This record gives sequence, structure tokens and C-alpha cells, in this order.
Amino acid sequence: METINSKDMRILDLNCEYFGLSRLQLMENAGKAVAEEIMRRFSGGRVAVYAGSGNNGGDGFVAARHLRGFDVEIFLAGEPKTEIAQKNFEILKKAGYKIQKVSESDAEIIVDALLGTGITGRPRGDYERAIEIINSSKAFRVAVDVPSGLNADTGEYEIAVKADLTVTFHKMKPGIIKARDICGEVVVRDIGIPEAFERICGVGDVVATYKRFEDAHKGMHGRVAVIGGGDYTGAVAFASLSAYHSGADIVITAVPESIKSIVAGFSPNLIVRGLKGEKITPRNLREAEEIVRKCDVAVIGMGVGENPEFKEFVEELLKSCRKAVLDAEGITGNIPEGVECILTPHRGELKKNFGAEPKDVQRVARETGAVILLKGKEDIITDGQRTKVNRTGNAGMTVGGTGDVLAGMCGALFCLDDAFHSACASAFVNGYAGDLCLEKYGYNFTSMHLIEMLPEAFRRCLSWK
Repeated sequence: METINSKDMRILDLNCEYFGLSRLQLMENAGKAVAEEIMRRFSGGRVAVYAGSGNNGGDGFVAARHLRGFDVEIFLAGEPKTEIAQKNFEILKKAGYKIQKVSESDAEIIVDALLGTGITGRPRGDYERAIEIINSSKAFRVAVDVPSGLNADTGEYEIAVKADLTVTFHKMKPGIIKARDICGEVVVRDIGIPEAFERICGVGDVVATYKRFEDAHKGMHGRVAVIGGGDYTGAVAFASLSAYHSGADIVITAVPESIKSIVAGFSPNLIVRGLKGEKITPRNLREAEEIVRKCDVAVIGMGVGENPEFKEFVEELLKSCRKAVLDAEGITGNIPEGVECILTPHRGELKKNFGAEPKDVQRVARETGAVILLKGKEDIITDGQRTKVNRTGNAGMTVGGTGDVLAGMCGALFCLDDAFHSACASAFVNGYAGDLCLEKYGYNFTSMHLIEMLPEAFRRCLSWK
């Protein structure tokens, strides 16, 4: 049976809104589905809906409205906080439904709409009290999406509703499978999400991946090492500036000593370290290892050009990395065990390095153990199991350097998330920034324009929270 974890479900919910299928409509479909499952089993009776402050509570409000022929009362564990839950709550108030704070009920049917899939840890306060009341009742207990208190991913709980029926939405949740003893009968209901939406990158990918901490100190939002350069000087500068513009706190750029001053001249923001020699070779390994060990992610390979010794350097350096983004001449399939990698080839590089075509990209990801972000008119992102496509971007992005910008962004986001989600978010924002450049400049923009547009692209994506 196919499952979806809580993070990917949140991404999907937000992407649905972005693609035009509103979360209000999804809430309507979910609440109606709960009501229909109750009406399949009962022809009437007293119903108590225990509702939380989030969208799970909103699902319960909708269910209450669809329970025609039932005597429905609402018990609030918290005032509705989300806009769409508030809208459905206001409807019930105007319609004259009985609403009170959490207390005991003599209802024959209880709807548990307290806590949804995004909750971890032990419920407290009125939520804990409501769960205790529900579990002590002899009523038929219906859980909305997951029993409140249950971790939807792990199946763990300290205190949770013991349901007779769980109505979950879109796909099964992993935690339900692991905790069937408290879920009762489980029904998976379709709420109208097109299957294709699970496979398309959107703003939800960005919101889930980008992180900012109020109590942060320098370095907490990521330290990135960018290692490359040789025949080309701009590539490493583009990648480094992109990492900064994508939220990294510290970026250390390591290039051959021969081009250090040129790269440093791109911006006073750059911290540039020179590696001995005119090209990067295995002789520079110790210098590079000292740099990558200070960083969360290493972004390796852009701007190197013709350098037959570079591949050996990369494969040895990876042994000192925890996470790496491999671009251009840094792309290799020889990835040490325990190193999490994103590879960012275009079609030509996929063919050159792996003898593969785009149709083979899932196989390449499985064989290398890496996430592949295959650049193209539509980017393909896969870890060998999951696959998504990105449709942002335009023909103006054929200008040199946009791939370097993408690699730097992957490095920044990868500091605080896993490879697959970081690659999906990066592909979307990179293309979205390109679309904003198209609006402002037409097709003739440069990679520096793209970098400068990244903060605005992130701001617009994060406004969908």
C-alpha cells in the first residue's frame, strides 16, 4: 500500500493551493468524507466533535455541517487559528450549532478532530483532557486523518485517541500501519488531489526546506564550501554568491591560487582560499579536507574545465564530506558509503558520466545512491524511488552560469534538509527566479541578474506559508 509521510503531505497541500486547488476545497472534501463514513454506519444520533485549533479541527467543522439528521455539538480544545478553519467555524456559529469548551459528552458518536499529522510529542492541556474524555466514553470513536496524539510517521504515542474508525486522506500514513491497535478500521478517502500534483515541484517544497531560526547564531543556517575553478573563473563565484543569496551563513570558496584574486574580485562577500597550483589536483587534498571539515556541505566541480586529475581529487575528498553537491567536472558515481550527495548533470553530462539517457535517471540514482537533479527544459529530481519534475524556468536560462547558481543553492538548502527535498526546492526556486528575471528584463538576463533575484524568489515562495 502506498503511503505518504507528514512532511510530504504538507508539501502537497501547499502545492495544491499553488496549482489552484485550494486548501479550503481540500478541507471541504475531507470533512465531507468523514461525514459520509459516519452516515454509512449510522442513520442518526448524537455526535460530539472534539476540535483542535488547526486544520484538523477545520475538517471536523466541515464534517459537522454535513451530518444531516444528526444532533451535533462542538467541543473546542482551542480557538481556530488557521484562516480556513476559522471560515468553517464561523459558518457553524452563524448556523447556530452548539459550541462549548472541552467537557464530557453523552454522545453516541465522537469525532476526534483534535490533532492532525503534523503533531509530535505528548498532547498537553485541553488536548490531553479531551483525549482522556474520548477514550473513557462508550461512544463510537471516529478519528480524522490520524488518531490524535499518534505520530503519523513513526506510529509512536504517549497518549492517543483509541479509535473505532480512522478516516485518513489521500494516502495511508506510515504511523497508522505501525499502530493499527489504536486506529480501528481504517478507510483511505480520496479528497480530489490529482496524482500528478505529487510529482511536480512547487512552493510547498521551498517552504518545507528553507529554515530560519529566531535564536540563531552565525553559522547555524549553514556553512558551505565551494570548490572548483581553473579554466573558468566566474562559475565558482556564481555558485558561492548563490549560496549566500539562498540563506547560507558562511561560504568558503576554494580555487587554484592562480585565480584567487580574480574570483575574490567578484564580490567583497566572498571568502576565497587559494589552493596551491594552477589546477586542483590530488596534491591539494589536505588543504581541501581542512575546508570541507569545517562546513556542512561541499559544492564541488564547477568551472574546472580540462583537468584529468580532478576526478581522483573529488573521489578522495568525498571521504571527508558528510554532504556534497557534485556539478560539472565534479560529477562521479563513486560515492563513499554514508556520504549524502546531490548530482546536478545536464543531459550531456548524464551521458558522459553514466552512459545514460533521461529515461534511465532513476536507475542511475539507485546505482549511485545519490539524488540526481537532471537539468533540462523540465528538471527531473529522483532518489531512485521518488521522482518529481520542475517546470519553472524559461529559455533565457540557457545563458552560462545558471547551473552554477543552481548548484550553490542546492548547497545552501542542503545544509538543513535532506538531499531529495533540497534538490526539489532548489530546482523550483532557480527556475522561479529566472521567470522573475524574464518579467523584469526579457530573455536577455545574466546569471548575476538571476542571483540578485533569488531573495525575492524566496520571499514570494515563503509568503505561501
